[in-house]
Amino acid sequence: MDNFSLNPIDVVEEVIYSKKWTFSRADDYELVAEIASKWCQYRFYFTWSEQIRAISLTVTFDLKFPHAKIKDAQELLALINEKLWIGHFDITSKNGIPAYRHTVLSFPEDEVLHHQLENLVDIAIYECEKFYPAFQLVLFEDSDPSKALAISTFDTIGVA
Repeated sequence: MDNFSLNPIDVVEEVIYSKKWTFSRADDYELVAEIASKWCQYRFYFTWSEQIRAISLTVTFDLKFPHAKIKDAQELLALINEKLWIGHFDITSKNGIPAYRHTVLSFPEDEVLHHQLENLVDIAIYECEKFYPAFQLVLFEDSDPSKALAISTFDTIGVA
């Protein structure tokens, strides 16, 4: 493990490239990718910390909460985060943008890391897609956060 020569951002690049997403690398320790989903445009930020041997993933939305709606947004975040097993949502203090965040400790085996990162990306997209409507309801419809969450996570049964 001391002879760790693999740069995990290279593995992130392989995962993102396999998904045919647009990406760029600012340096050896950062990668930014963008994807269009059914709800919005997501921006993925991957950062590698050699000191703690961890990869940080941040996914931002194309929404922005004005200062007047931050309290409702934070209430919604608390309700959402209670339901998550992996990662968490927050609102960037600088500009009010919702973000999903998770950090993964890196393993030296290329194949293990590749699968772990694929799963991390898939989980992040799943969670962002699942809760995006709740963010929209609070931001644009002035919905109560608990009602917005209930509406956005309502499961339908059967086919109409």
